[in-house]
Amino acid sequence: MAFFTCGGCSGRRVYRLVKSLKKQGVDIVHLSSCMMNMDNYPECPHIESMKKTIKDNGIEIVEGTHH
Repeated sequence: MAFFTCGGCSGRRVYRLVKSLKKQGVDIVHLSSCMMNMDNYPECPHIESMKKTIKDNGIEIVEGTHH
């Protein structure tokens, strides 16, 4: 299990971190409530591109499960 942040706008850390996690055998990423615009957080303008980056690396996404 691992936790990381998107790195702030524009989520540029996601690509590098997902590549690193994949090498460690990670096959599922849980996106936090702040990324999924839950519980009064402002909407993330980059969530779709971050989700695409994760999915394009063959990693499953579970949305809004921790914060």
